Amino acid sequence: MTINHNNTKTQHYIEIDGEQIPVTEEVYRAFKRPLWAEHKRKEREKRCISENGSRCNKDCSKCHKQRTGSVLSLDKFTEDGFEITEPIDLAELIADKLLLEELYVALDELDPDNRRIMELFSIGKSEREIAADIGLSQKAINKRKTKLFAQLREHLKDFI
Repeated sequence: MTINHNNTKTQHYIEIDGEQIPVTEEVYRAFKRPLWAEHKRKEREKRCISENGSRCNKDCSKCHKQRTGSVLSLDKFTEDGFEITEPIDLAELIADKLLLEELYVALDELDPDNRRIMELFSIGKSEREIAADIGLSQKAINKRKTKLFAQLREHLKDFI
């Protein structure tokens, strides 16, 4: 927008595709109103709220309170008791997911007794506890466990 300093007329422009287009004041205001409203909303959102519920009018850059929409500090999270973890390696995460899916496929191929043995091992049961649950001896469970782990390793060798 340019203003003539002789107070006769104000010429308004809006930029469309990098080109300045002259428009009337009414068109200019209608075009800019949503942009101004959004800008004002974002500015209000950054202001903190005082204890009595009203918006703060102080310098927000020096405020100790957390404000919505403001830049967050990792130090602030740490001070507030949140733990910052290391970034996740996406390739490793995908590889782990594929390995897990393949493990489920391999476990689904087992007969029900062997699947039950593996399930009980996965929740931390001992060979003796599994033997009592299945109705076999501890030695039989040990032999089956060794054989099952060998089968699973063979099935998953391309993924490990």
